[in-house]
Amino acid sequence: MIEEFARRHLPFEQWFNVRDLGGYAAADGRTVTWRRYYRAGAPSRMSEPDIEQARALGVATVLDLRRDDEARRDEMDASTLLGAAYHLLPVVATQDALDAFVSGPGISAERYLAYLEVGGAAFRAVFEVLGDPASYPVVVHCSAGKDRTGVVSAMALELLGVPRATIEADYAMTNLERERAVAFWKIRGGWFTQATPEQIDFALSVPPEAISGFLDGLGERYGGAEAYLRGVGVSADAIEGLRRALSGADR
Repeated sequence: MIEEFARRHLPFEQWFNVRDLGGYAAADGRTVTWRRYYRAGAPSRMSEPDIEQARALGVATVLDLRRDDEARRDEMDASTLLGAAYHLLPVVATQDALDAFVSGPGISAERYLAYLEVGGAAFRAVFEVLGDPASYPVVVHCSAGKDRTGVVSAMALELLGVPRATIEADYAMTNLERERAVAFWKIRGGWFTQATPEQIDFALSVPPEAISGFLDGLGERYGGAEAYLRGVGVSADAIEGLRRALSGADR
């Protein structure tokens, strides 16, 4: 996994958990196209070299999955700096909405499946954007780039026919960025200097079983990513548009 992480990880100074989803084997012998879909943490504290490096990606669209209050805390307007269209589409609009479906703060399959219950309109909007070829290259991010971003990215990869083991491995790569992120945040001071290991894990790490359980539930409860997305109103054209944009495939 370390070698695969190095192949797709983009090592910015102050932008974390940025990875290219390209290169994965997809359906019908195809491959996910490189430099089209970047999954990431929030690009809100980039250094000047980071901004220059990010602009070179030619990003056309930024999809922000955070709540409104999280987005308002940004230190910079990264989408403007990148010259990209910006869509704020909160998968979880409020914590109260999520609490109605799952108890406790832990990262889990149940938590991820609750996103599907509370975020149907957001998932519809996200995948309609991803279904437009003009949206690419795209950055999909939340705060740490692991939970909300992980769920959307897993669903996109499933739509492309990427094998489940590959989807699970991509999700788990977030843990390889943890050490660097912890070092950065501790230097900045504040909450991370007093946080417990368990709190830091919640903020920056992922348990591999969470995405496995999510994919199980997605299939058992909804019939898989495509059936769920069609059920919340994503058009067939958008789903085929995503496949064409990211693997050149029509199915």
